[in-house]
Amino acid sequence: MYRCNTCGSGYLDPRPNSATIGLAYSSYHTHTSVIDVEQSVKSAWRRHRIAQRNAYLNSAYGYELYPSNARSPYCVSRDRRQRWDKQVGYLRYPGRGARLLDIGCGNGRFLLQMRAAGWDVSGVEADPASAAQAIEAGLNVKVGTLENLALPDSYFDAVSLHHVLEHLHRPLETLRRCRAVLKPGGTIVIATPNFSAVGHVTFGPDWFPLQSPTHLVLFTPESLRLALEMAGFVPEPLCRLRLVAMEIYRKSFHIYRRGNPMRLQPPLSLFDKMCVAWLAWKANRTARIQPGLAEELVLLARRKD
Repeated sequence: MYRCNTCGSGYLDPRPNSATIGLAYSSYHTHTSVIDVEQSVKSAWRRHRIAQRNAYLNSAYGYELYPSNARSPYCVSRDRRQRWDKQVGYLRYPGRGARLLDIGCGNGRFLLQMRAAGWDVSGVEADPASAAQAIEAGLNVKVGTLENLALPDSYFDAVSLHHVLEHLHRPLETLRRCRAVLKPGGTIVIATPNFSAVGHVTFGPDWFPLQSPTHLVLFTPESLRLALEMAGFVPEPLCRLRLVAMEIYRKSFHIYRRGNPMRLQPPLSLFDKMCVAWLAWKANRTARIQPGLAEELVLLARRKD
């Protein structure tokens, strides 16, 4: 992984080409079923939590979800509100009939959540095994890449790329195609690892989001804004803050200690767990003060008219 002297992004060289990259996804977490997402809720406590969530999303993003709690939706913890923000992709609800396109939708979990929230959802997924799970769940998902599929221009109200941009060979080309399928003034939301994160400085080559060879390009806040502007978007001035240091640090520590980031076996010792918790707490505290140093970039932008 090298750092570009011009924009600050990281890029993998050498890298798999378009013909061989699929080998890296022969076994991947999005190959699992998502049928459980729409299971009915039987627990009274869980129904109460759902009413709390709906009240928050209705108030913060303009959704029309029911049941909704009558109490203030902001009395719950910041961590829980951030989890609910992620559940709707930080997207405001334009109203009934709003169309969402999820690029790299995987097995369709996010699409099912957004369909339940009132969106008319569609997806694009290059991995046939993942796309098959989404199609089995009854979702409108096309197999391929955005550049190779014939999607109508100026059709969608929102486009989402959740941890997808770093996997692409030509991310700027994809962003330009996203602009084309969006309506004027439509919103794009991107979540991707932050190459400027505190964790990257802390763990160096053991930082989990490097993930060679599947992560081909890693952005900084500045380079992601630059890419969006070059593609014809107006990015928001600030990234949305999502504190995920604990999860990333735990996996990074496994690489550092044992070179095994995915299976997390054998488990870390109590001392290692305490080290992870301490480092993650410090990283999250830093991110609250300087969001540009968070482990994850979440940036929204609108299409220029």
